[in-house]
Formats: sequence, structure tokens, C-alpha cells
Amino acid sequence: MKPTTDHWAPASWRLEMPVRRFEASRGTNETYLGGIQGESARMGRMGLTFRAAHDKITPFHRATMPEGVARACFNEPHFAPIAGLAEAIAAEIPHLNEYGSRAEQTSRNIARAHGTDPERVLLGSGSMDLIRALVGSVCEPGDEVVVSWRSFEGYVDACHAYAAEPVRVPTTADGSHDVDALLAAITARTRILLLASPNNPSGKALTRDQLARLIAEVPSRVVLALDEAYSEFASSPRAGFVAPMERDLMKTPENVVVLRTLSKGAALAGLRVGYLLADARVVQAVAKMRTQNGVDRLAVAAAEHCFSPDGLAQIEDRVEWIKAERQRIERTLRDRMERAEIDGKPFIDIVHSDGNFVWLPVGERADELRDHLIETARVNPRAYPGEGVRYTVIEEPRNDAFIDAVAEWATR
Repeated sequence: MKPTTDHWAPASWRLEMPVRRFEASRGTNETYLGGIQGESARMGRMGLTFRAAHDKITPFHRATMPEGVARACFNEPHFAPIAGLAEAIAAEIPHLNEYGSRAEQTSRNIARAHGTDPERVLLGSGSMDLIRALVGSVCEPGDEVVVSWRSFEGYVDACHAYAAEPVRVPTTADGSHDVDALLAAITARTRILLLASPNNPSGKALTRDQLARLIAEVPSRVVLALDEAYSEFASSPRAGFVAPMERDLMKTPENVVVLRTLSKGAALAGLRVGYLLADARVVQAVAKMRTQNGVDRLAVAAAEHCFSPDGLAQIEDRVEWIKAERQRIERTLRDRMERAEIDGKPFIDIVHSDGNFVWLPVGERADELRDHLIETARVNPRAYPGEGVRYTVIEEPRNDAFIDAVAEWATR
């Protein structure tokens, strides 16, 4: 008998489960559940408890978007799917009843794009899925994970999920990683040094010299985990990366792990797919802590298409547009601030970012600027109270409105 959209099991297959009875001490019959509840009440109810780390994990709440205001707070590219993506996903729909996916072919495509072997690639449900799995693979309760701060909040939550201790090392004044301080923070309990490069929200990338130093000086027993989610947007000539797109993966020791996502350049944030690049032994270890078949076949099909030659070419075009547009925004704001300074008006510093976003380190005025941008430019950036405002590069007319609103606010 073929399954249908209705309940298709024949009546002969259905089991009527008898209601079990519980003989309560009071001598009356109650249903099993009711009897247990009654017994619990007489014995004194014990409240359900959770691990101590549970309360340290930040609950996820989707930001509320004011009506008619553009989202510029999530670092999502505002692009439609690349050509051919819908067809690649649709081809997998007839197989949704089956476990598995085209993960092996996708891993081969990713490996080819990075000039490495498929055995060094591990897919995950977003790069954060893999970061959590990495922490779970190497950290016992109480072990330490060193991170730069401010950076992506998810790193801290990943530590707490496995009762590891996040050690926050302040970034430098301009939001760059303080390599001296990071290396000095490594102790006998440290298992991971986890960094985003470019950093989020400052947009500062490790320089080639800083990257080389970290690779050379982080002890071999400590994982150097580099989240290169925004690396394709980098334009700084000194920036250095282990896994740039369509170039050979840098030769590194076994303890170096790179995390990447398809949420940014490939614009697949809604499908949740990322990947890890590491030594094959590390890939096998982290895979044990990742949910098996955790990346659904539609997301895998999308990733396979994105890493086809045609998909990579389309994504590169979009990334280049975002890079150029970010530089235009920063350059235009910098020119307007210079004019304000010449005219004796107030102004703010315009810093360089290597992400798909602009970072304005306005300190205690962050909430004020965000509110001004919502009201005046009808864009909603992310405010980091006491630190600054991060604005995602979106459509050009929206970016123009952002430029005008920031310039008006900063120079008044």
C-alpha cells in the first residue's frame, strides 16, 4: 500500500494501547499518569533543574523590525538566489523521504575551491554548529577557550554549552586582535584559541605577519580556530587568511582549524550551511560531535551548486560589488568628516572594515545613532551599547540614505 497525504496505515496495523492503572496507596484506582502525579505531590515535588551553564547561554530573540525599515543589522546580503540555485534545490525535493544527501560531491567541490582534499572538509549546519562541535570535541568541563572581545557572541555560548570557560581578551583600541595579549592568555587549561578574521563587529582582519605568528607560537596542544566567515570581503593588502577562496589552502600544523559559512558571500543564511577545513584526523574527531545528517539535503544541494564553477563565478561578482560598495560608503563618509573638520564642525572617525559591513565606533552614542538611522534613513543597523554601530552593506539607495543620515548626525 502506497503512502498518501492522509494517515495511511491500515487499521490492522494500529495498536490500541490499554490504559495502564496505578494502584494508589489511598486504595482508589487512578490512571497511571494521575497516580504518579499524586504520588509526587505526597512525597514533595522536586523542581526540574538544569546544568549550571544553562543560565549563562543567551536566549535567542529575533530583533523586531519597525515597519518600512530595511534590515541592516544581521550581515545578510540583500541578493536573490544565484542563477541555477532554485533548480538545484528542486531536484532534491523528490528525495526528501530519504536519509542522506549529496554531501560527498559537495565536499569535493569545496575541496577543489580551496585546493585541498575532501577528507579535510566537514559540512555543518552553519559554522556555529561546527564551532560547538569543535568545543565539544576537545574541551572537558572547566577547560578554557581564549577569544578576542568584542567579537561574535556565539563563541561564548558555544563554550558554556560544554561547560568550558571563555577567556575574553580585549581587542586593541581600533578593534584589532591583540596578538601579544592572546598568546599571553594561554594557560595549561587552554584548549582553543578562537578568533574571527575579519573580526565582527570591528571588521579588522589578522595581518599576514600576525597570522604567521599565531600559527608558529600557539602550542600544538591548543587548537587555533580561525572563523573566516567574512574573509572574501577583505580588501586590506596586509590581511592574511588560511583558506581564501579559489586559492590553495595554506599549509598549516594539525592544530589549525578554519571555519567558513555560506550565509554571507553565498547568501544562504536561511539554509544554515557552513564547513570546517582541517587535518583529516581533526575532521573525524569533530564529526563525532556533530549531528549526523544534520545538514539537510536541500542545503547540501545549494552548497554543491554554489561551489560549482558557475556558482563560484556568480558569487565572486556579488562579493566584489559588496566590497566596492563598502569602500564607497567609507570613502564618502571620510570625505564628509574631513570637510566638517576643516569647517570647524563636529565629526567622527571613519574606520576601515574588511567585512560586508561598516563599523562606526561611536562609543556611548551608539543607541542614539541607531535610533537616528531608523528614523531618518529608514535602515536598522545593529547598535552595540557603549561601543558602536555596525551597518550591513545593502541596496545602493539605502546605503546613500545611510551616508546622508550619518553625516548629518555626526556634524550637527
